[in-house]
Formats: sequence, structure tokens, C-alpha cells
Amino acid sequence: MEQITLRIPEDTLESLEEEADEHGITRSEHVRDILESRNEHSEEVIELQEKVDSLKEQREELQTELEQERNRNRLILEQREEHTELVKYVQEERSQEQRWREAGLATRLKWRVFGMDTNDDRE
Repeated sequence: MEQITLRIPEDTLESLEEEADEHGITRSEHVRDILESRNEHSEEVIELQEKVDSLKEQREELQTELEQERNRNRLILEQREEHTELVKYVQEERSQEQRWREAGLATRLKWRVFGMDTNDDRE
């Protein structure tokens, strides 16, 4: 093992000595442990980054699904509105047809010449 000299602030040195005492080891051993554990942390960081990337992918997929569902719902609402309008039109046509059948000959002739009024006044 190669020996090195390191200059650090005094308060950091005191923290290192306190931590080493808590673990029951020398300051040098504690510094070696810290340096060796940095690789462990980098592996954890890599694992966490992979999880973050995976979660981002899932989020994007869910956003895409959400947008697709919104589009489907929008289409369903548009179709419902079209059907409602169509039903209303058919009901109006049936009503006019029924009025035509129930009207007398003179009224039908008047409607042929002048057109059928749209209000519900029966003659």
C-alpha cells in the first residue's frame, strides 16, 4: 500500500477522528473505509439511476395511454352529440309526417303551395 499526505481543514479532521472513535478504528483505517465504500455507493447510484430511467419510461408510456384514452373519450362524446342531433332530426321528421297524415285535404293543399309551417299549430 502506498502512503500519501493529505491536507484537510481542521474541522473535517476532527469529524474524521470522532467517526473513527465511534467505529473503534484508527483515523487512517476510517479514511480507507470511506475511500473503499465510494465504489459501493457508485454501484447504488447506478442502480438508482437505472430505476429512475425505468420509471421515466413507464411514465411516458402511461402519458401516451392517457392521451389515447382522452382521444377515445373525445370521439365518444362527439359521436354521442351526432347521434343526439340525428335522433332529434328524426323525431322532428316523424312529427311533420304525422301532421301531414292527420291534416285535412285543404290543409295539405295549402302546405303544398306555401310550405308546411314549422310550429305545432294544428289546423
